Amino acid sequence: MIVQITTPSRLHFGLIDLNGELGRINGSLGVALENPSWLIHAGESVSPNDTILSEEFKKQFSSFKARFDQQFKTNSKQINFSFVKDIPAHVGLGSKTQFLLGIGALLAKIHHLDLEARPLAKLAERGGTSGIGVAAFTAGGFIVDGGHSFGPGKTTTTFQPSSTSKAPPPPVLFQTPLPASWRFLIITPKGFKGFFGSKEQQLFTECCPVPAREAEQLSRLILMKILPALKEADIQTFGAGLTELQTKFKRFGFEKYSGTIVAELLELVRKQDFIFGSGISSFGPTIFGLTNALKKASQFLEELAQTFSPKRFEILEVTTCNTTGAKINFLKV
Repeated sequence: MIVQITTPSRLHFGLIDLNGELGRINGSLGVALENPSWLIHAGESVSPNDTILSEEFKKQFSSFKARFDQQFKTNSKQINFSFVKDIPAHVGLGSKTQFLLGIGALLAKIHHLDLEARPLAKLAERGGTSGIGVAAFTAGGFIVDGGHSFGPGKTTTTFQPSSTSKAPPPPVLFQTPLPASWRFLIITPKGFKGFFGSKEQQLFTECCPVPAREAEQLSRLILMKILPALKEADIQTFGAGLTELQTKFKRFGFEKYSGTIVAELLELVRKQDFIFGSGISSFGPTIFGLTNALKKASQFLEELAQTFSPKRFEILEVTTCNTTGAKINFLKV
């Protein structure tokens, strides 16, 4: 038996409340994408292949597989994995969360365990800050999560990224597909990585808490502009809201891209009249642009490749919203 999983990736538009005066922090909004994706095969008859994995991901794979067996009293020594497609790591697309949840879901399927994404996320220590990746894996769509209770005796007591937080995935407040005609341009320049590890932790330590007024204004923008526009399928207002979220509120860590090709490409994206919203996902460097003009978007990406050379990009594509979450199926041997 061979089991195959295809995961979504995700765009992370931002965290909502890094102030904490209301007794809750984090909260986030984002969207699941069809591409790029992890494509992984697993089973005893699979020819093992991890050539596309970095050393970092090989270690994470081995460690998570061992923790899975320990937690659920299983034996996965005879189960082989072949990694066919990947989501680049540390570029703002949620690669690690999808990777670990994908492995967990495959092991659960092979061992006939009825496990949802939440216990797998807890085992993988994902979702401790943002719940977008876990919710994207579960059901796709556009997602808003409600963050974590904050303070002594609460879910979390400090501001920290998901890579170090032990908090469980937050509750999902809103999750719905985007209109079928809406597309996202995904542009990932080579040679850049977003903040992760100790540098990411340092950013949270230095920049939090943010002023309460900023969290209040951001919440109003989401509740009274972005979400209603989505319910009314108003791509112009929805896109304008995403751009405002990215430009009118401090996105700490983004100064590293000043004067680079990342900033240049973002400026080019924002000059296109067929792109209604744009920004940088998570800590970048991935740039996104929202559109409903597939032909114009594809032509624009072709022009970027010609202008800058395809070798300058890790990803250049137009993709849709993932509306199902991860997909598991069986392959004939």
